[in-house]
Amino acid sequence: MPGSRELVETNVRVPPCALKALAVVMARNGASRDATVRRLLAEHVQRQEPAHPEDRLTHISTVLRYPPPPVGRKQRHTGTPLRLRLPAGLAAKAREVSLHLPGQYPRAHRHYQSRALTDAVMTAIAYAEPFTDDTLEGLFPLLRHRAAHNLWRLASVALCTRPEFHLLRAAEKLRDGLKGRPAQGLDREQQRLLDTVAALENEVAWHSPARFITAANIAREHLTGPRGKENERMLYEDGEDFDDLYRDTLHAREETRQKLLRGTVEYDWTGRGGTAVWRAQRQVTLQDFAEWLVNPGTEPAQILATPPGWVLLRPDAWTAAAPALTRDGQLPQPFPQWQREGRVLTFPYRNRQALWPLQRIQRAPGWEPVPGIEALLTPARALPTEKMLGYIEALLIEWNHPFDTEKEPAFPRVLEISADRAYELGMITAEERRAAMAEARESTLRGMDEVIARFEADGADAESLRYLRAARGSFSKFKSEAKQLDVRVGSRLQVTRARWRWPGGSAAAEFRAGSSADLVQWLAAAAHQGRELILELAMHRAWQDAFDRYGRRDRTPGTWGRGRV
Repeated sequence: MPGSRELVETNVRVPPCALKALAVVMARNGASRDATVRRLLAEHVQRQEPAHPEDRLTHISTVLRYPPPPVGRKQRHTGTPLRLRLPAGLAAKAREVSLHLPGQYPRAHRHYQSRALTDAVMTAIAYAEPFTDDTLEGLFPLLRHRAAHNLWRLASVALCTRPEFHLLRAAEKLRDGLKGRPAQGLDREQQRLLDTVAALENEVAWHSPARFITAANIAREHLTGPRGKENERMLYEDGEDFDDLYRDTLHAREETRQKLLRGTVEYDWTGRGGTAVWRAQRQVTLQDFAEWLVNPGTEPAQILATPPGWVLLRPDAWTAAAPALTRDGQLPQPFPQWQREGRVLTFPYRNRQALWPLQRIQRAPGWEPVPGIEALLTPARALPTEKMLGYIEALLIEWNHPFDTEKEPAFPRVLEISADRAYELGMITAEERRAAMAEARESTLRGMDEVIARFEADGADAESLRYLRAARGSFSKFKSEAKQLDVRVGSRLQVTRARWRWPGGSAAAEFRAGSSADLVQWLAAAAHQGRELILELAMHRAWQDAFDRYGRRDRTPGTWGRGRV
């Protein structure tokens, strides 16, 4: 149809009171629901885009995650669906100017999912027509983003696990000791502590329904009544008054803490707190890694990146560059051309972009790509920009670095691939592959025997044990029988795959040694996959370590109370 615009359809869930307010706006303007939503969202984006990110508006419901998502997968959703039929690109713009709390992502576990489009719709409607219900009654409705973030910070320290508390307390003592003295004199460990706390509070927080309930309790205390507007300003200004409130919340007495946690369920969040601290430490490690690439200076060519505890080796003469951008915010030539040719990788660095790997030259622009580097970089073509730094790290991991006993990582940092793939690549012989398969089979059988022994020790009946022993020839049948006896034990049983351990060093070192392009490209992709797996294992270890060190089993009853576990 001439003059028509293509509309993209999606939906959000909003409370009924927001729909009633939308109906008021529709009646006031004599427009349909779809047209009204499109106009409100477009006007919202126009208001938000020019504003400083911390000055943009968000609705209080976003910080409280209201309406709440279902607790379980089978539970019905709360809120009412609102269909949106929007011009192409409007939804993306609305999400971009919306509130994202630390640790939230568009695609994640339901507790960690951001609801950026819902926030835009709720804020746009409330700006045109205020609304309320039993949950929102009396709450200051529209907050600036910095105020919303600080409200979340208060909720985070009110429901704070012991791994987080110990980190925050150490940073607090350091800052108290620095009063009246310049921060430039910090040593590397002190600066890393402060950077880790900043990452924990601003980037990688953990989420749960309990934290949003806590945020609602704090909002009800500070953002209602005649002082609601004044306290929103206090949260926004982030000054001494907020610092005092933050400290009071972090060190609240048990009676006050129980008030702040009113409505939450007794639960041990230590694992989430421990992994959040690990993610914060990991983020700082990546920041240090980027600095090591861009500003090698007097830094050693070999560093220990912790967590997770692997050694990175920077090839001689390889560096990264972060050239000044042009007036329109673009990389100057010839850097974009090198990108298109697949001769460099680009990763975010401070407020610019850095390119790697480059070599210094005397003529302009002062750098050039490493000759023949394309094979090493090819597997990264499909990765988004924010994943590039991790890919570069994978290329520099020294997979078989010998550690001193005291520095040995908690678990091996080795690169393993399937024995079948190693055979296809010519890395091992047919006999070596058969040996790896036989060893894997023996490992699987040992796992089955351990399960049988466990059931026998727990007093399983003879008939069930006989069925299990008869099923040893089929792993799937054995696992099914084991799950019928104990679903947790059976679910944990895994078949051992035939694996082969890469005996060399980093992918970058293999490239410099003159290996074939096919081998280099395969090793680069395998290194990236291995890195991702090891990071998952390391974060899971951080979860376990948090319980071992700080969990409920180790605390004195009544000492910490709900949330401070």
